[in-house]
Amino acid sequence: MQHADKAFMNIAQRPCVDWIITSLKKQCAAIAISANGDAQRFDAWDCPVLADTMQNVGPLAGVLSGLAWAEEAGFDVLVSVPVDTPCIPDTLVNALLPAPSYASYATQHHSLVAAWPVHKAHALLAVQLTSITEQNRKQNTRVCTLTQALGSRPVDFLPLSSFDPFLNINTPEDLQAVQAIWHTRMRDHHGL
Repeated sequence: MQHADKAFMNIAQRPCVDWIITSLKKQCAAIAISANGDAQRFDAWDCPVLADTMQNVGPLAGVLSGLAWAEEAGFDVLVSVPVDTPCIPDTLVNALLPAPSYASYATQHHSLVAAWPVHKAHALLAVQLTSITEQNRKQNTRVCTLTQALGSRPVDFLPLSSFDPFLNINTPEDLQAVQAIWHTRMRDHHGL
């Protein structure tokens, strides 16, 4: 996506992040946004913005920051959702509980759409990331390494949806596919 801020991609006249937060507000006690850079760009959503505390570890940096925030806030479970997956179902959290688990759709695993047991995952991830060497960097920065260490179970959403609700936007074609899904959803919802 040529370094576009995926949070603000236009999906049915709203920023991508807005669809995710709107869905999660129906399902979660609190929401935080994991993002680097200017935190003020998220002011409209009135959520804490968590910057990465570790660099060069990929998406696990955001999971680590989220787990630290959840632990400090006294939560037992953290649900993570990438900012470029605006089609998540309103039943996501209930379907993922109890933690640890992650979403799948048919044979496609979505390891970042996950429910993490906060204390156990935070401890395991901290060890995983502080144990990085040149030899194990690739393995230790993979989300599935953490899901495997936790014994996370996949939750298949295929029976619940006619399309992969965790389709993430990595290409202009993905963006067109997500926009088409939202166009169909809105048309069906409004009876057009």
